[in-house]
Amino acid sequence: MAEQEEATHESLSSLLCNGERDFLIRNNGDKVKVEELEGKHVGLYFSAHWCPPCRGFTPVLSEIYTKLSEKGDFEILFVSADLDEKSFKEYHHTMPWLALPFSDGNTRKKLNQTFQVDGIPCLVFLDREGRVITTEGVEIIEEYGVEGYPFTAERFAELRAKEEALRAAQTVDSLLLSDERDFVLGHGGRKVPVAELVGKIVGLYFSAHWCGPCRNFTPQLVEIYNELLKNGEAFEIVFLSSDTEEKDFEEYYASMPWLALPFGDNAIKYLSRYFRVQGIPTLIILGPDGKTVLTDAMSQIREYGIRAYPFTKERLDELEAEEKAKREAQTLESLLVSDERNFVIKHGGAQVPVVELVGKTIALYFSAHWCPPCQGFTPKLVKVYNELKERGEAFEIVFISIDKDEEAFEDYYKTMPWLALPFGDETKKDLMRLLRVRGIPSLIVVGPDGKTVTENAESAVTTFGAKAYPFTDGHLETLQKEKEKEMKELAEKSPKEIRYSQHEHPLVLTEADAFICDVCEEDSTGWCYYCKDCDYSVHLTCALKDEGDVMQEDKGEDTDAAIDENCKPEGVICDGDVCYKVAEA
Repeated sequence: MAEQEEATHESLSSLLCNGERDFLIRNNGDKVKVEELEGKHVGLYFSAHWCPPCRGFTPVLSEIYTKLSEKGDFEILFVSADLDEKSFKEYHHTMPWLALPFSDGNTRKKLNQTFQVDGIPCLVFLDREGRVITTEGVEIIEEYGVEGYPFTAERFAELRAKEEALRAAQTVDSLLLSDERDFVLGHGGRKVPVAELVGKIVGLYFSAHWCGPCRNFTPQLVEIYNELLKNGEAFEIVFLSSDTEEKDFEEYYASMPWLALPFGDNAIKYLSRYFRVQGIPTLIILGPDGKTVLTDAMSQIREYGIRAYPFTKERLDELEAEEKAKREAQTLESLLVSDERNFVIKHGGAQVPVVELVGKTIALYFSAHWCPPCQGFTPKLVKVYNELKERGEAFEIVFISIDKDEEAFEDYYKTMPWLALPFGDETKKDLMRLLRVRGIPSLIVVGPDGKTVTENAESAVTTFGAKAYPFTDGHLETLQKEKEKEMKELAEKSPKEIRYSQHEHPLVLTEADAFICDVCEEDSTGWCYYCKDCDYSVHLTCALKDEGDVMQEDKGEDTDAAIDENCKPEGVICDGDVCYKVAEA
């Protein structure tokens, strides 16, 4: 967090007025004299309707403003970065505070320069004398909310000291109790005293019905929770909902067997700030003494399942050592053979002993019928597989299905010419954990000695096709260098700027660390044609594959396209929570 600024202004009037205007406006058009803000704490809110992060932050700021406006010594002023007055008025109508008139573009520009605003949303707090307290008001509001008022360095120091003291003395009671409530909820409206959680390992589960990853993770967490209780473990979970509607909270909570904080409880936002929750789902583990044990239990559950319990550092270190030992002793048989099965299957259900695959290069293909990227990748892999077989290479693929039912598995497997694990085989879970499969499609290659050669073979197949075989690091590095040399030579011969038939703006020859071609939708690196206004990228080979795709090379004339009033301005990039203007060279 930035330290308190030194800059001082003579008055708000000198900062906000010009020779023709001494007023600000409300969203109904009423005028308010700037002098009425003198002696107040003021927030200058640089924002715009076209900016998604701004539209996401404005409702949060509105809630804070409503609470603080009761004090009578706080005001916010909207400084618009919109492109036209219509958008300004529409956006200002959603705000309960004042605004600088859109027509006064000079003052808006002056304020941007004065406070060096290079990204929005940006919130600058001024004290009663007009001195800058901080230019990081957005971060402060997100971290402290209304408690941050009056947003001075002294207040921030006070809050930090308070949090440090709370963490040092942290207990389940200090986290979950409030002045109005000494319980958490069970199903059916049952009130469970927080005191009953003392001495247990407690998981705080930040989640929401609208969140797809949350809905995917919750069933796995339910399975682990039920198994731990069945084993008699002193474990409990408390659901902290990020839902915006109570009916969504109730519907989602009905799928959970554990406890919850009441919908909309103030403690939810406080705990989210306290634990610095950056996204959901998040599972935070508290030990029997109420101290934080782990802030990222979700990833450990995905990695180790129920074996991660009780989530202590000692337990996780122990599991990591076990996994490392398994990888070092890895053989093809240790991967594919189980107590119940020593074979894989081929079409028609015929069994192929795993021992017959030993000594070959084997690719383990994690995929599913319901997965569009998988369906796009499988035909490429079939082509590579058939080519390698025609060459007589000692190569085989084993399909490991992530499908939810056997019918989908069978339909999808019909499109593949290789082997497979039987549907529903429990080995799949162990393989995904051991080989750290985080998403599909995933193609992991095991060498003739049974050791993992590469965990990202799908990228090699997409980029190099059958030439990627045998997928060793040295071979792939050689292929990559050859490709880079080839693309560099192509770039040197290519136009510096083109017009492409499938895009409205000129495309500039650019070298990128990573990009996704918007034509073939493949991940790539290196040279491409790029439109910075639209974040649109095209492989050189896609852009130049025929003369019909290249309309003309730019000869130096002005090629700036007109900007639609509902789009962001030229030269602006929205990255995560901030939209900012790219500095000119």
